[in-house]
Amino acid sequence: MQSITLTSAERKELIVGMKREIKPSRRLRMHIVLLASDGHRPARIARVLYCSRTTVYAVAYRFVREGRAAFEDRGRRGPRPLLDRSACERIEALVEEQTPIAYGWLRSRWSCSLLTLQLFRERALLVGRETIRRTLHRLEFRWRRPRPVAPPKDPETKQKRLKEILKMLKRAGSFFQDETKLELNPRVGFCWMRKGKQKKLLTPGTNRKAWISAALNWKSGRLHWVVGESKNSELFIKLLEHLRKTYRCHKRLHLAVDNDPSHTSGQVKEYLQASGGRVSLCPLPPWSPQSNPVELIWWGLHEAVSRNHNCEGLDELLLFAEGYLEERQPFCLKLGADYHELERSPP
Repeated sequence: MQSITLTSAERKELIVGMKREIKPSRRLRMHIVLLASDGHRPARIARVLYCSRTTVYAVAYRFVREGRAAFEDRGRRGPRPLLDRSACERIEALVEEQTPIAYGWLRSRWSCSLLTLQLFRERALLVGRETIRRTLHRLEFRWRRPRPVAPPKDPETKQKRLKEILKMLKRAGSFFQDETKLELNPRVGFCWMRKGKQKKLLTPGTNRKAWISAALNWKSGRLHWVVGESKNSELFIKLLEHLRKTYRCHKRLHLAVDNDPSHTSGQVKEYLQASGGRVSLCPLPPWSPQSNPVELIWWGLHEAVSRNHNCEGLDELLLFAEGYLEERQPFCLKLGADYHELERSPP
């Protein structure tokens, strides 16, 4: 093996660079050069670094000829790729910016086979779908589920409604309201299991559902709820009746509700008129679940109760859920980031 000589400054610089290097292949080559400069034999270097002697000889030979360029990876070997840079850029543009419908295909998403047909139509490139698949992986594309997002929000309407809710919270008898669903068919969640042995989660033959409509008292942190078979106006009115009986000392009750049809139906409007103005509803911004603190309570309920549960009946599941809610009373109240941004913004 050719001898390698490093000055004190070069050796120090190489040690610092090796410690900061992220790429394992470059770090290995730097380590080989350092050990070779200290006079260690190739067989010993190979044993210490768990590599072959051929690698040690090759790195030393490249360093003598190329210097620090020997730490870089060599260019790609093998035949020329079937898809050049322009074709790869076209694939990126198709996948990221366009849909197959824009090009006349009756498909909602791109597949490898459909991309091969589109490239043949545009550039007369005859490649297989596996070539497209390897190219997509090389371009750092992955076959994953997309994340559903809400439609674009109206910032003026959102700020206006948030300001109304902040004013509402300063009054007595202010509540946040929301509903959630419990199913006898358990929600599947992550859990610990032994490697290679997947746990089995028993499901009922017939699924049954129940809805919980709840209101969170902003002053005390107590949660009040009612249970029904479906999410409708009757369930919401049942909750309002429960609140009116519980808080008889309050002249008015203010509820921040979402834009569900069960809160704006004609039956609910008739009930509000019949109450003589004792109950008033303040709508939350559309598509803003983070503006409702009750959503965090439901998240904790499903994590602790409905995921992977083994309740035999719906009554047992409801008892389990109500016990969890009673145990957590009163709840720690926190407003979402939207409210804090509104408070920090200039008037």
